[in-house]
Amino acid sequence: MKNKLLLSSALIGSLVIAGSALAETKITGNMDISIGSRSADSAIKSSSGFGSETQINISNSGELNNGMKYAAGFSIESDTSTDAFENTYIDIMLVEGTTLSFGNDHFPGIDGTVTPKVALAADSLTGAGSGGTLGTSGEDVLYRDGTYIDTVEKQGVGIIQNLGGFGNLNAYYVPNMGVGGGSAGNDAVNFTESTNSATLISFKGNLGVEGLTVLAGQEKQKKEADEATDKKSRNIGISYNFGQFVIGASHVKTDLDDGGVKTEIKTKEAGITFAVNDNFSVGLSRHESETEGSTDEEITMVQAGYNLGAISVSLNYGQVDNLGGDSGEDEEFTVLRMGTKF
Repeated sequence: MKNKLLLSSALIGSLVIAGSALAETKITGNMDISIGSRSADSAIKSSSGFGSETQINISNSGELNNGMKYAAGFSIESDTSTDAFENTYIDIMLVEGTTLSFGNDHFPGIDGTVTPKVALAADSLTGAGSGGTLGTSGEDVLYRDGTYIDTVEKQGVGIIQNLGGFGNLNAYYVPNMGVGGGSAGNDAVNFTESTNSATLISFKGNLGVEGLTVLAGQEKQKKEADEATDKKSRNIGISYNFGQFVIGASHVKTDLDDGGVKTEIKTKEAGITFAVNDNFSVGLSRHESETEGSTDEEITMVQAGYNLGAISVSLNYGQVDNLGGDSGEDEEFTVLRMGTKF
């Protein structure tokens, strides 16, 4: 759900269902269809295909009978071959500016950088985490738009504290990273054998400066079973919007400890986008990832997006050098993506 087309559609509506005098329910949705191709020179391979995602969002907000404000909701998503319940949440504003949040795939996390982009991130466009790339050794790209942990995708509880216009300070706890958006019954607890607990602390805001965005956060995943892995990730970035231009850069570091086998992955990235007019934007980004004992992986990506009103379109082209850290493993990808909201 996180990897949505960032261009807004002019046709954004919602069905409002009357509830109590203090609440209303909204139903919204979106659909994205993509076609893309990839080729890896060293492996003399290529592939192409379609992808799609449809999603229905149901949300409710209002006041509790004690006067506290609340929001709740969930989403039903259908990918090309996967159906899932996600973005489930109940948020309660304890006092003005302090929100208690329960759920999964909803809490503000660091599973995305603030480096500007027109459409999707490079890891999604290369298929990272979902079948890998086309190199002779068949590995994924090293790059991730954010971290390798993605704590907020799992069920947990957190606090969002507004800092008076400077931004939000967020803290989130997941007791079991093996539990996503499901349970053993309509009111049962999913007692899946615990693999890891995880914590997230982050800040995101403008520090009182219009146009500025700052993100700084850390995730930790604690090993609680022999087959699990200790993980720690830090995501730090800054971007600035001045008129038609947005520029930004980020640094992400992930430490993995799998039974004493330690791996450190570092990524530096920078990007710029330019709004040619209200409907047409272009962007350029560069991503460099490294891990010990391998060649630096480099991704260069060019994007263009156009808002047709009811439908938004983006064209994404990128080159990957030394994918997965393997010298000489190179790839190109091109993805055309169309999206609409309703």
